[in-house]
Amino acid sequence: MSSQFSLSNLRILLHPHYSINIFLSVFYVLLKQLIPKSYSSYIFLNNEITTQDTQVLLLLATIITIRGRKALTWLHYVDNVCKYSKMANCLLFYREQSYVSLIFYAVLCFLHFLFLATPEPTGKTNILYYRANNLDNEIHADPRLTWFVCFYAPWSPPCQNFASVFVDLATRFGDLKTFKFVKFDVNRYQAEGAKFKIDTSTFSNQLPTVALFQDGKEVKRRPQIDVKGRVLDKSRLLTADYLINEFGLAEIYTREVNKIKANNKKEQ
Repeated sequence: MSSQFSLSNLRILLHPHYSINIFLSVFYVLLKQLIPKSYSSYIFLNNEITTQDTQVLLLLATIITIRGRKALTWLHYVDNVCKYSKMANCLLFYREQSYVSLIFYAVLCFLHFLFLATPEPTGKTNILYYRANNLDNEIHADPRLTWFVCFYAPWSPPCQNFASVFVDLATRFGDLKTFKFVKFDVNRYQAEGAKFKIDTSTFSNQLPTVALFQDGKEVKRRPQIDVKGRVLDKSRLLTADYLINEFGLAEIYTREVNKIKANNKKEQ
């Protein structure tokens, strides 16, 4: 999980996606604690937090602790916490035999998923959103350029979680004209995505895929695929630190800066 976090980052939690998600994650406990006892009997078998409730919440804490290791960023961690908390809430409503409340709660969660997707990063990000069916030709057109491309689909939760990681990389290394950080929507341009052997199916393990192109050729991609298009390292976490080391982004950036300085001296 990325360590880049400050108190100012907490403002993003005010976004409806996060604020409502957090509210839904504590919905059961809030409802049980705040609803008047005269009405509580219509919803719950027990008016207070029971031993069974505590057991479920302890199980939830264990799952969050284990799964939290796979969070790419702290916002991804928050989303994971909320996801497993909502599952626990559904189980708690079911154990209380509060089936109407369970259905109502499930509908709320579905509406949140449907209409309040993870927000895209805002502000200057140094990312080029390439919207055309000729990315392959564009990469081959000028071998002097280095391309670092993220192939993604807007509907994919892993792509949504990876968005802030790619923004972090582009912000740190993407301010050069010769080192392009590009996002390409393979769901919208599936024919072009097929040229890069990106599987866009619902259960694809290739989303997101990041690939490095130099001299007009692909030199590396993660996750890797074999000759039959099967993913070889789908369990690898695409964290910022891993990608910087794996692709040598810092070294590429330094080399491109030196090239630009050398060219400027020649022009002078």
